[in-house]
Amino acid sequence: MRIGLCGSMVVKDLRKGGSEVAPVLVELGYDYIELSLAHLTELSGEDFYSVKRMLAVAGIPCESCNNFFPPHLKLTGTEVNLPSILLYATKAVERAAELGSSIVVFGSGQAKNVPDGFPKELAWQQLVSLCQALDPVAGANHITIVLEPLRKAECNIVNSVAEGLELIKVSNTKNIKLLVDFYHLDAENESPDILLEAASNISHVHLANPAGRGFPKSWNENHSYQLFFEKLKRINYNGRVSVEAFTDDFYEDAKASINFMNQIKQAWI
Repeated sequence: MRIGLCGSMVVKDLRKGGSEVAPVLVELGYDYIELSLAHLTELSGEDFYSVKRMLAVAGIPCESCNNFFPPHLKLTGTEVNLPSILLYATKAVERAAELGSSIVVFGSGQAKNVPDGFPKELAWQQLVSLCQALDPVAGANHITIVLEPLRKAECNIVNSVAEGLELIKVSNTKNIKLLVDFYHLDAENESPDILLEAASNISHVHLANPAGRGFPKSWNENHSYQLFFEKLKRINYNGRVSVEAFTDDFYEDAKASINFMNQIKQAWI
């Protein structure tokens, strides 16, 4: 298991994708950083190169990117323009690959939120078509796109791991898999047993303490942590787990989280 942190959650200015915290992650012992792809895609070539150089100097890889699509690029509803979406997605995925990432997180709640009055079944089919169109783009860049189910407070479609799994199966793609986010799973009261059903499709994990979406620091914070990680261990998950959380004290919280995650890693051995 590799432990990372979403820099995009802990900085006030996302123009560099959250990369500014990289040196601290190296100091604390994180394996990788996860950055905001939508913001990195907007950078000029020179500014993007400066982010790459900074990560190289810090000595930490960006193995995954989140925030795939910007909010203004609508993925469902009457404003969908698939050629424009694919033009953007190709640039974004190429940038993720250039950073050395192998995972791109497809949550993008505002982009895929179904407009009022638009039929959900048509929106669902739009997402199926989008996944099928994104599949060769991901494959050409050796990227796995992971679909992230989001709680209903953030999006009104694909709110559970079960629904994400159904979308993947219907889309029948090779390079689009699932992300399981403990925070969203808990918010939707979905049983961790779904991990057993989705096992072969799970390619990435996000973790936060459901209380305030804070940094996870101990088993005692939430009784479901243990069950969640027991299920991950049972399916032999050995991929990445990114801490995706807010904080008012980044250094101390990030330090506490890596200590907790190292405890979990030891339980895998």
